[in-house]
Amino acid sequence: MPAESVDFEITGTLEPYLEKMIMNLPNGPKMIMQVLAKDDFNKEDLSIESRVRRGELNFAVLWLEALGLAQYNSSGRQKLYSLTPLGQSAFKKYNHIFLHITEED
Repeated sequence: MPAESVDFEITGTLEPYLEKMIMNLPNGPKMIMQVLAKDDFNKEDLSIESRVRRGELNFAVLWLEALGLAQYNSSGRQKLYSLTPLGQSAFKKYNHIFLHITEED
């Protein structure tokens, strides 16, 4: 099945692109966004709170980092994950999408 073609204007608003990308997120990044919207977390606590297995956590966080929604700061030997200002705004605006967890095959 061919991918749906969507035209985005680079000079236009970020909103349609961001909404489309958020709608296509797998469950893991959505669950991480829900947790990071509450507070900053290190990797271990983020895995526990979001219910994303530690082995899948790096992959799931990468989606959010690539979209500019999450970031990490090194604190000694551990990384502290948080939402970026864009991530905070996106979570508020698209909360209903982030809360929609689907059955995965």
